[in-house]
Amino acid sequence: MKKKKGFWIMCIIVGFILGVTGMTLAVDQGGSLRNAYGVLWMAGCLLCPISINRIARLSYEKEFPDLVDKEKIEYQDERNAMIRNMAKAKSADNIHWALLIAAALAFFGDKDGPLWPAGVLMGIFILRYGMESYYAHKYKKEM
Repeated sequence: MKKKKGFWIMCIIVGFILGVTGMTLAVDQGGSLRNAYGVLWMAGCLLCPISINRIARLSYEKEFPDLVDKEKIEYQDERNAMIRNMAKAKSADNIHWALLIAAALAFFGDKDGPLWPAGVLMGIFILRYGMESYYAHKYKKEM
């Protein structure tokens, strides 16, 4: 358990370093490498929350092992699998058009423009997971 937790703590540190490095270099240096700095920033922004989530999950599994076993059984249940599939399909349909619009904005935007298109695409991916959770909850109530 400690090895797993240590790995995710290291990922948080690396993510923070990547994010800060990408932001400072993009602001200070700019120029032709601005997109590469944006990738560093996005990698840091992704790595930190994922690592925090995994650490929280490991603590939860250690504290409540009986609930974790119950969750695993419920996750594999046919009804819950169907609910998840319906939620994924509905959120994927809604998010498809938003991704196309965001991609068009990023593609046709100014080459030396701001890094907001990357932020928009990142926000859209996060929005997709939120919508998936909303529809899963909605369909669970209906069934």
